[in-house]
Amino acid sequence: MAKKLLISEVKLKAFTNINKNVDMDVIRAEIGIAQDIHLQNLLGSQFYHHLLDQVTVTGNTFNADELILVNDYIADYLIQTAYFEMIPQLQYRTMNRGIVEGQMESATSVDIETMKYLRGIQKQRSDFYQQRLQDYLITGRGQNKFPQYLATNTIDGMIPDRAAKYNSPITLFNTTRTGLSRERIKRTMPSYSEIESSSPPCYDCF
Repeated sequence: MAKKLLISEVKLKAFTNINKNVDMDVIRAEIGIAQDIHLQNLLGSQFYHHLLDQVTVTGNTFNADELILVNDYIADYLIQTAYFEMIPQLQYRTMNRGIVEGQMESATSVDIETMKYLRGIQKQRSDFYQQRLQDYLITGRGQNKFPQYLATNTIDGMIPDRAAKYNSPITLFNTTRTGLSRERIKRTMPSYSEIESSSPPCYDCF
């Protein structure tokens, strides 16, 4: 039985710079990886499989809220995440004689550092759409609309990951996406401003 996908290979090609000649099997496999590993982690196994169960050969049976979720949020996230997962597979392929590096007659493959750099850029895009999806489900218009997302436990498999991810080891409590103003920082912690410490202070230098 073919694996059900929430986005098509054609859509992934249309919204990325993946060449039209890339093997559809490669694309299909990485969409599946992005769904199983990353999307299932965000939605939880129960809600994830609930959505997949509604994908049919001729279309889908999503209700209106689920259609908005899949088309406007999940699809964008899967496009960027599947591309992130795909980059190494476009560079290296597993053949009968082992893992080989792909070459084209009129092109040269990038080195490993360049590939890591490109994956880093793609990871940032994926993270953006991940946060956008989580915001919609947790605090946005999608909250409380999906019972399979809200009522999950470990018996159902993976539970939804509702925590925002931050790479910085410094945590600022009671802040927002836009950060803290300089005046608020001064009220909550010791701080130093080169601008304010100048003589005379220059409050309109920025």
